[in-house]
Amino acid sequence: MELYYFSATGNTLSTARMLADELGGCKLIPIASLSKTGTIHVTDDAVGFLYPIYYGDMPYIIRSTVSRMEFDGEPYIFGVCTYRGYMGPSGLRLHDLLSKRGQKLSLYQGLSMPGNSRESTAEHVRESLAAQPGNVKAIADRIRRRESEEYTGELPEPSPVGNGAVNFRGMTADETCIGCGTCVSVCPMDNIRLVNSHAEIGPNCLTCLACFHWCPAEAIYMSQSDVGQRRPKYHHPNVTLADIIAEKQQ
Repeated sequence: MELYYFSATGNTLSTARMLADELGGCKLIPIASLSKTGTIHVTDDAVGFLYPIYYGDMPYIIRSTVSRMEFDGEPYIFGVCTYRGYMGPSGLRLHDLLSKRGQKLSLYQGLSMPGNSRESTAEHVRESLAAQPGNVKAIADRIRRRESEEYTGELPEPSPVGNGAVNFRGMTADETCIGCGTCVSVCPMDNIRLVNSHAEIGPNCLTCLACFHWCPAEAIYMSQSDVGQRRPKYHHPNVTLADIIAEKQQ
């Protein structure tokens, strides 16, 4: 079984690891490592897609990746999303993308987790992290049984961050930037560079907030956001900076 995942602050990576442990024998494939890959050949008979929800939709990098996939046969395909507020139409979106590749989405599940955009309450952080293992086990049970549901309905237009890579939140590094390059290392789009030892963030942005949450100087903020410009930094307690950097290198 192959699990394709995208994670910026660790919610989805930790979920993918737990799911792989529950199911056994899974291969974890970070989607960030496939950005320069042309056609992606999928040969396994069971495939999962795991990713966070941004603005009620899937990140653009998921759309871009699935659209380059070619599948052998008719594998059992499932999706798992992590979210703070609501899942939106992301299940329908994944089904639509797969149908264009001649495939079918069999199962789609959501997992409530701490937010990395708008801040979660301390109570929600504690409760969602405590419930994560049990919730993942329940999802794994459904996957083991190869459960299937129908995903049909009217598909709305993608959200701004689901329709393309755009610096929707105005990610910017201020004068406190120390030029360490952490943001360059974690950016899945290679959209950040150091100029005169100062981070410059370009327009090709997923709004994943990896740079925001992992910056050791807390120099990066959301200049176009009234809510959460300087919110406290978050990452899953079982995921490290090295884990996120490694996603691009695998």
